[in-house]
Parts: sequence; structure tokens; C-alpha cells
Amino acid sequence: MKILALSLFLGCSVQVSAQEDANNVIKAIYTEALGEQQGYKWLHYMCTAIGPRPSGSEAANQAARYTKQMMLEAGADTAWLQPVEVPKWYRGTEWSKAYAGGDSVSLPTTALGGSVPTPKEGLKAEVVEVGSFEELEVLGKDGVEGKIVFYNTYMDHSLISTFNAYGGAVKYRWAGAMEAGKLGAVATVMRSVTLLRDDLPHTGAMSYGDSEVKIPTAAVSWQAADRLNQMLEGGTVELELFLDCGVQGTATNYNMIADFKGSKKPDEIMLVGGHIDSWDLGQGAQDDGAGCVHAMQVPNLMKKVGYKNNRTVRVVLWANEEFGLDGAKEYARWAKSEGVYHWVAMESDAGGDVPRGFGISANDTLLEQVRTFKELLSPYGLHVFAQGGGGADLGPLRGHDDFFIGYRPESQRYFDFHHSARDNINAIHPRSLEMGAASMGALFYLLDNLD
Repeated sequence: MKILALSLFLGCSVQVSAQEDANNVIKAIYTEALGEQQGYKWLHYMCTAIGPRPSGSEAANQAARYTKQMMLEAGADTAWLQPVEVPKWYRGTEWSKAYAGGDSVSLPTTALGGSVPTPKEGLKAEVVEVGSFEELEVLGKDGVEGKIVFYNTYMDHSLISTFNAYGGAVKYRWAGAMEAGKLGAVATVMRSVTLLRDDLPHTGAMSYGDSEVKIPTAAVSWQAADRLNQMLEGGTVELELFLDCGVQGTATNYNMIADFKGSKKPDEIMLVGGHIDSWDLGQGAQDDGAGCVHAMQVPNLMKKVGYKNNRTVRVVLWANEEFGLDGAKEYARWAKSEGVYHWVAMESDAGGDVPRGFGISANDTLLEQVRTFKELLSPYGLHVFAQGGGGADLGPLRGHDDFFIGYRPESQRYFDFHHSARDNINAIHPRSLEMGAASMGALFYLLDNLD
């Protein structure tokens, strides 16, 4: 590894060892990020002035135009918007009430992304509770037909990795309606995919697969799921469900692409990105406004501390990650057709909490080279340099490029906010956000100096 000497202090040229020089640059990056907090300012505007950015919305396009302008003001050589055809999601009124005997209990409810609406008058049916797909199969058509299936399923609290816990529970959100519909259910509801015992429902994408049967599907809050479970323990429960929602054709959203040209190896692209879309219940601060401004800060911080990048740093903010990766697929298609070579690609899509490290997908030589950076970066809380990483939006590039990095912040509270009304600017601590941006910037600085 060759570290370039920089003149950073009082305009004086300081002759120092390579490691001392790297320490100085990294410290300057963190100092700039924490002092100016430019990323937080960008995020605050996206969340409060623009707001939620669901697939197909004009707000998503406003965010793309805003971030493009911010990148040009930060010194990008080029910045442009790449059109992407995406599903246009609509959410209107939604509610549910549970009946046991003559009394009703209102349950905080939200449609899952992609759900068909209920009939205009809503629907009402007996509830049957299951804790897994296996339990659903045991009930079979006789036990499910004409009823509303309640998936009383949980993220596994015993797991250290909240993302592993999420992966074990999200299958019921994704395929629950499809599997219940095969057995004649009229709708499904599920316990929200969260680790927080709150009373806010959490949305997210679902799929009907190739099934011609499409039934309405929704999530209820954690506390509502507990109430429904308790009611069912006492006997028969009916649920009245009303969802005004659906995919209303397609619309054009945009990927935002900004290049900060390299001085020595401009054709070697160092891509850094996040996804610009969000769900519509909150402002999309954690998911993934934080990742967008993390990415935008990487070249901005490099410029602010006087560093001239050797390779081209490319910021990509993808459209429609939540509803099918349309932006990522379009960018990958274009990049492959143009023969773009991504020397490395990094994504931030795990929130804006304090940094912990990175997940790295690379050959053994590169992996070990990146791990040598731990000595330089551990003073800033970066201790994880795990094998395997990237991000959903980097997936379409796999097989074309082979060096991927996923930024890993602290995640224990991430799913408290994820896909809910809690995901707003108040969920972000400015210093935690900027520590993440500086961590990504410091890593890119070190990577840029690998021969």
C-alpha cells in the first residue's frame, strides 16, 4: 500500500511516515465531518422539506434533483439523473377492528407494500392464527378457507445480529398472502417485523409470486398482535379489515449519479451509494436517507480535507430499492453496456447509528489488504472487517465486478424504526450519522491508495 503525503496543517508541507500521514488524513476527515455536519444538513432537508419518498412519487424525484444539485455544489465533475420505470404505490385509508362477542377493538394497521385493496365496503371474517407456514399447511384448506390468517410470527430476540433475526421473520411478510391465498383465505394480517414492543405498524414489500389469487394483506403493531392473540385465546374472533391501497401502474423515478473524476486512474470507478426511495409511513431517515448522505459525504469529505482522489469516486443514489431494485437493475444494465469497471462498490443501507465496521466480499488478497486498515480505523470504533458484504442494490453488479463492501453500523435499534412512522429525522443522532460518513470516507481514502 502506498499512502500519498498531503499538506494539511497550516499550509505547511510535513514530512511524516506513511502511517503518520494516513493517521493525519483520517483524523482530518473525522474532524471535518463532525464539525461541519454537512451530511446531517442534507438529510434534514430531505426528511423535512421533501418527506417520504415512496416508489413512483414526485417526492422521490424532488430528492433526486436536490441531491444532484448538492453534489454539483460539492464539486462533482458531472452529475445526472438516470430515468427508471418503477411501480407507483398508493396508500389511502386503512384500519382494522377485532370483534369478540359484541365488543370491538381497533388495531393499528397498515397495508403491506404491493397489497391489493379490500372491497370498497371492507371485509369481515373469522380469524385463524398460525405461527409458521408449517402450521398453515397443517390447517389446510378446511381450516383456512373463507378466513383471515393471522401470522403471529416474531423476529428471533435471541440472535445477536438483528439482520439475521429480520431474515428469519420477513418471509411471512413477503409470502404470507401468497401461501394463505392458495388455501382459500380471504386476507392475511401479521405481527409487524420489528423487535420493539410498540404500537406502530411496520410496512414492507410483499409478493403474490405467480399466483392468480391476490388477497389483501396487512401488518398490525406488536401490541395489537398481542391483543389479537389474547382475544383468540378466549374463543372465536372476527376481524373487520379495510385497506385502500395498491400499485397504480408505473411512473418514472431517477437514479442520481455523480462523478468526482480521478486524477490518475479515472476509468477505475469507486462506487458508493444508498437508495433514495423510502416507505411512506415515515420520512425515510434511517432507511435509507442516512445511506444517501453517507455516500454523498464520501467525496465531499475528501475534497474538504484537500485530498485528490486517484480513482473516480462515483455516488449513486438508486431509485426503488424497496419495491424490487429497479434502480439498481437499470444502473447495472447501463454500466455493463458501457463497459464500466467498478474497482470497488460500497453501499450504506443499515441506518445511521454509530459505526461498527464493514462486510467485505473480495478475493483473499484484497480481503487481507483491507483488514490491514483495522489498526488505522479501530480508534474510531471500527472493529468489524467481516468476510461477506455488500448491499441489495449492489446485487445486480455481481458477476460483472467482484469487490463489494457493506457499511455496518450498530443495528440493535434499527428495526425499531424500519418501515414505520418512527423513521423520521428525530431517529437520527447527527454525530452518529457523521461518524458513519467519516468512516466510509476514511476507508475510501485508504482504498484509493492501494496499488
